[in-house]
Amino acid sequence: MNTKLARVLAAAALAGCAGSDGAVVELVADATADAGLDATADGSAAVDAGVTDAPDARDAADVPERCGNGVCLRGVEDCTTCPLDCNACPRCDMAPTCTGALAIPTSSAALASCNNTSGSDERTNYACGTDLGVAPGGTTCADPQLRIRVKEISIQRGFFDVPRNLYCVVSAEDGRHSELLLTTPREVVGNRNTTRINLPLGQSIVWGQGDLYRSIANITISYSCFLTSNAGAAQRALMDIAGRAAMVSQHADGYGWVFGTVAVLGTIIGSSLSGISDTRLLDVQQTVDARALLAMTNGRTWEVRSHRGNLDLSGVWDLRLTMESWGCADVRATVR
Repeated sequence: MNTKLARVLAAAALAGCAGSDGAVVELVADATADAGLDATADGSAAVDAGVTDAPDARDAADVPERCGNGVCLRGVEDCTTCPLDCNACPRCDMAPTCTGALAIPTSSAALASCNNTSGSDERTNYACGTDLGVAPGGTTCADPQLRIRVKEISIQRGFFDVPRNLYCVVSAEDGRHSELLLTTPREVVGNRNTTRINLPLGQSIVWGQGDLYRSIANITISYSCFLTSNAGAAQRALMDIAGRAAMVSQHADGYGWVFGTVAVLGTIIGSSLSGISDTRLLDVQQTVDARALLAMTNGRTWEVRSHRGNLDLSGVWDLRLTMESWGCADVRATVR
């Protein structure tokens, strides 16, 4: 039997005997026992063959006693559990975190370079954003996850103009992914009054429908808006577009559609709008440079405008689409 175990049992037996007459026996561990030694008959110490002393685990592994000792122990600590020793985790400083990024931002900064007009000069086919930022590969950020919407439609029409209905067809594509948004015909007043249309989020998304879309290439947005005196005919044309889109889309929510290719857009839109006689108020194509997309996740707005004639006359208009972008980006690299 192990001698140390035998000593413990014997001590327990003695304690039982001493306790029978009411005495309390306190056992004090022998120093030689703590050292793993047995006392021989003559009082000398002998090594207990049944006891093996293990080295101190902290000495062997050099394990830090707590976070903050200045040593980042691989496999035990990292930048998340102990930033004091392992330094702060890398983060994307050019875009918001993706937590809660689906919500509309409370404020957005103007992105004047993407406006299509400066004074009375209106661009109908142009690029913007080349000076706004850098490609994600040159930062600690992963690919930007982006959403773009029509924030507001505003139109002022000429003197003596009677109410009409306005609708827009907006599409966006990046060479491998495309999306389509239709706005239903809405009445807009005339006689130099201004009508403002604020669409619900689910009816206004041009890019990132359903979820934020991971964007790495230039995004080309095509804007078309029409004024009609026959809302029923316009609605039928839009329903025709919706029916064609639904057959080939990957995602649909009633107002917008997402496609895995860009080739379908021309067929879906062109064939349905070619026969209408409505007045086209806006026809603009804009390409947003990929280097701008990270900055655009922070909340940016720009304006696409079409202005025709003197508003003191009839048959003229001043139409403005206020666009808004927002999103997020994850960290491209982390410390392990």
